[in-house]
Amino acid sequence: MTMVAATVIAFEDKMPYFLVKQAKGEDAEFFAVKVHRHEETTSLGTILNAFKHAGVKNFDQWRIGELSAVKNQSGELMPLYSFEVSDRKAVQKELEGDLVFESADKIKDLLMTLNPSAFTSFEDLKD
Repeated sequence: MTMVAATVIAFEDKMPYFLVKQAKGEDAEFFAVKVHRHEETTSLGTILNAFKHAGVKNFDQWRIGELSAVKNQSGELMPLYSFEVSDRKAVQKELEGDLVFESADKIKDLLMTLNPSAFTSFEDLKD
C-alpha cells in the first residue's frame, strides 16, 4: 500500500491559499489517500476520485501544478500532487468534511514538510 497526497492552491491578493485537511483540535495536514495497486488505478486517478468523494463535482478550472514529495506523520516521503484553481470559494462550496483552504502563513509548519529536491514541474507539458 502506498500513500499519495494532494493540495489545491489558489491566490487571493497575491497570497497563496492551500487546501488542507483541518480536523478540530489537530494540526493541518495535506489530504492523503491510499493507493491500492490491485485496483489498477494511477495515483493521480486515485487522488481525483478521492476529491470526487469529498464533494468536488466540477474539475473544469483545475490545472495540475507540480509534483513534489511531502513527509507523512511517520516521517516517510509520499508524492504530493498540487492543482491550481482560480476560484477557491467555488471549490470550497463543493467540499464536504474537514477540507478547507488556509493561507500559507497559517500552515507554514506544514509547508516545511515539503521536500523541494523532489519537485517535478509539469509546466513544460502545457500548450
